[in-house]
Amino acid sequence: MAEKKRLPPWEEAKLVFKMQEETRKRKLLEEDMQRRRGRAKRVGPNTSDELEENRKRLRALEKRIEEEDER
Repeated sequence: MAEKKRLPPWEEAKLVFKMQEETRKRKLLEEDMQRRRGRAKRVGPNTSDELEENRKRLRALEKRIEEEDER
């Protein structure tokens, strides 16, 4: 039976880091999927705060477009 070889410390550290990164990415993906499901369930008009925020963003975009057109 083949003996299990011990990894050098730097190789072991690389493997541990890779595993931690995969765990972190999986966690982020799961959180993102939950957020998307939460948004998909809500049907109907946005809240007034969201509507006001969208209006502000639209005004800012329109202003930027006008400034670019003037150049």
